[in-house]
Amino acid sequence: MKKQLSILITGLLMATMSLAQTAVSVRDIQYVSPTDLADCKDLSSYDDQEIKTIGIVMHDGNLTELASGSVNGGYRPGVHILDTSSSGMGNFRGVQIHGVYTDGGGQSQPVSKLDNLVSGMIIEVTGKVGNYQGETQVFPLDNSSVKVIGSVSAPTAQVLDLGKLNDNTRSNIYVTGEEWEGSFVQFNNVTVVSVSVFSGNRVSFDVSDENGNVINVSDRFLVQKIPGRTLVNPSSPQSDGEFVAPIVGTKYESLKGIIMHSQNGCSAGTGRGYELNPFAKSHYKVGDTPPSITEVTRTPLVPSSSDNLKISAKIIDFNGTVDNQKLYYTDDRNKDNPDFTETTLSLKAGSTDEYEGAIPAFADGTIIKYYITATDNDGNTSYSPFSASKAKGATAFYTVRDGGLTIPDLQYVLDPTSDASPYKGQTVTVRGYVTSSAKPYDLEDVYIQDKDAKEWGGIRISGSSDLLELWRTEEVEVTGTIEESYGFTQMLVSSVTKTGNKAEIAPIELPVSDSAGRVNRGMEKYEGMLVRMVNQGGKVKISNPRLNPFGEWMISSDTGASFNNSTKVQTGVKNGNNNSSLWVSVVSDDTLENIEGIMEVPAIEATKEMDMDAIIGVIYYGFSQYSLKPRNNDDIIGFSLSLESTNYAGDTATNSIIDIDENGFIFYPNPSSDVLNVTTRNLKSGTLYIRSIEGREMMKTPILDSRQLNIDSLIPGIYMLEFIDSDGIKMSAKFIKI
Repeated sequence: MKKQLSILITGLLMATMSLAQTAVSVRDIQYVSPTDLADCKDLSSYDDQEIKTIGIVMHDGNLTELASGSVNGGYRPGVHILDTSSSGMGNFRGVQIHGVYTDGGGQSQPVSKLDNLVSGMIIEVTGKVGNYQGETQVFPLDNSSVKVIGSVSAPTAQVLDLGKLNDNTRSNIYVTGEEWEGSFVQFNNVTVVSVSVFSGNRVSFDVSDENGNVINVSDRFLVQKIPGRTLVNPSSPQSDGEFVAPIVGTKYESLKGIIMHSQNGCSAGTGRGYELNPFAKSHYKVGDTPPSITEVTRTPLVPSSSDNLKISAKIIDFNGTVDNQKLYYTDDRNKDNPDFTETTLSLKAGSTDEYEGAIPAFADGTIIKYYITATDNDGNTSYSPFSASKAKGATAFYTVRDGGLTIPDLQYVLDPTSDASPYKGQTVTVRGYVTSSAKPYDLEDVYIQDKDAKEWGGIRISGSSDLLELWRTEEVEVTGTIEESYGFTQMLVSSVTKTGNKAEIAPIELPVSDSAGRVNRGMEKYEGMLVRMVNQGGKVKISNPRLNPFGEWMISSDTGASFNNSTKVQTGVKNGNNNSSLWVSVVSDDTLENIEGIMEVPAIEATKEMDMDAIIGVIYYGFSQYSLKPRNNDDIIGFSLSLESTNYAGDTATNSIIDIDENGFIFYPNPSSDVLNVTTRNLKSGTLYIRSIEGREMMKTPILDSRQLNIDSLIPGIYMLEFIDSDGIKMSAKFIKI
């Protein structure tokens, strides 16, 4: 018997040793060197390799709720596993098992075996290592590549400082954050700062710690699905969601979940940074929540030096009563919150939750900062705007103007990391000169700029067909609503009036390699403005010819410059997410010539051997980063190769007849509101297409020698007119529908 037992133990040891020799640990899969992390690189050394690994399941598989249109059945399973080497989270010990494989017919199939896994199971997975937006994942080879080989106690969450993952702009911090990817963690004492309901039936929200660091709480699992959300996991323990979204200001004593990665910041990614994904109801532990302060308004919106200002707010305490409410204000931008002047908010007559207070008149041009506090019967205090710090908290503000608002009033912010316009959601009127137009040979986006402003002076305007009539240098007065698109301030206009004034706006000169402008949001004051990037020490270099697949490349004073010492440039792309000029030849990838919008000039793929004296464009902010958008080839000064001149026409081209070479066609008027007259040259027959600027076919008609097209059904905008004659020769030009 002893001999048999000895043989059995020896066999088990040999099997374990054999397994250890063939398996790669979770930590080895996830590990990234400090050097790479400091350079914002987080790719696994096993990326794209087939491996075998062993780990402890951290959550039940049937709790995953991830719809996927590319997977058979519309659902993508998944679990996270923990390295078996030692206890505790972090240290690169967690990884996601991505439950999809490709069958022999090339179809994506779910690894349904993952749905039956239970927290604490030890599993062996054979698969391929991959990466999606910064998240390292293991893809099982098929449904039989996941084996349960044992079980232990379910892993528990480890308390983590949120500031190790993201900063106060929700940008990921690779050096201290990457080791926690795939880990089960807990944050203590965090406050909800924003709530996002999207896709009609999904919800996520941002929470902040006491230092202002922010993380998104996302809905990978069943527990954060709201009522009415169609569940897709066939093994789900329930048929409908039950989550009720928190309100801004809700305090969580603790929040738990799995850390996932959606890279942004220095990585050039466009995601939400490191995210927290709870998977159980017990992961949301609400603390003693203070009163809710909402619907804060001021009247008048733009006070003059003779106006006393009224501040109104709705204040409710959901688990008690509101005991006192205060309004604080100051005209000293250097004062901290405790030093503001205090005044009481009084309950409005006939109301139970609407309060009012007053701020006295101040001199023209004065910036007034203010905030509101409310304290409940338990002594809990809330702030509006939300503030994690009583000493140097967030404040709202406005500018006293006797002559009406200016563009700098719309764009100026007290803190570049909180870059929403103080007039967000408000309807306002301003004047500015056009620096970029919707006309051909231009960016085909309209920007206006305050003539005298050196900072905060530009803004993008959209929303009216009247904008199609504007040319660079024209002054306009516009009325519209201020919107924030993921940190980019713009105006949706309702009326446009030309004043008759004209002025050439000189671009603001900026150093191309100013790291501070990117790292600390110093570029925010140039958002929407026309700038000229230069290298005082010589030529402007291309430091990264192909930053990403989105048409972006980078320039600096040195070809080897880091991301933080470079400036992003975007060219040659027009789609639903990006809009850059099709009149700029230099692009990150010459395949862009005929995709994502058809380029109007020959494409030249950027390389590090190219340089220029300077480059001009407007500053755009999107996906947590600033970029430069040149308007046409004329904005690249002294380029090392010859570029086709675009020669922006000015207002002489209005209503012009366009003649497309001697063998092409003629069309007019341009712009047109209802009909377009087209005549082919040399009486050639062919087919005429009208396409959107992205290349989508809108109309198609045969043509013999001439035709009048009814374009009344097209919405206002810029379109491509394409004629393919009977010999297969293709000619194209743009026209404007007004």
